[in-house]
Amino acid sequence: MSYTITTRIYQTDPNAWFTTVEKTIFTRGIWSEIDEKQVLTMGGSGTSGILRFNSGSEYFFVALGVHNSKRWVDVATDLTSSQTATDAHKDYYTGGTAQTAVREKQLDKFDVKSATGRQIQVKYTVAEGHNLEADIIIG
Repeated sequence: MSYTITTRIYQTDPNAWFTTVEKTIFTRGIWSEIDEKQVLTMGGSGTSGILRFNSGSEYFFVALGVHNSKRWVDVATDLTSSQTATDAHKDYYTGGTAQTAVREKQLDKFDVKSATGRQIQVKYTVAEGHNLEADIIIG
């Protein structure tokens, strides 16, 4: 059965504006933009998508997916311009990696501060079922 994750992106720092510079899918899925929301549609459990963001020299990404029929989220900050979501995405499915461990925790929220002090928060507002929703807050 398919899953969707609809994300709303909120930016609270008037001195920095982040744009989405990359969207990836692990398998069986597609990203769409609907009513200014990023919507990840996946063919079933066991897949995910990543949104990579940039403002000036700052890069980070948000990984969202479904593992064993339950949602999960991760955030990676302090990336360089050459660290792409395409390269990083496979690490969530390579056994024994830190990314695999995060995926298997099936977190419904993630809150992290970058080295520059930027706060990135992701929280599923609808965390159960097949039509999931998550807020991404960039501070």
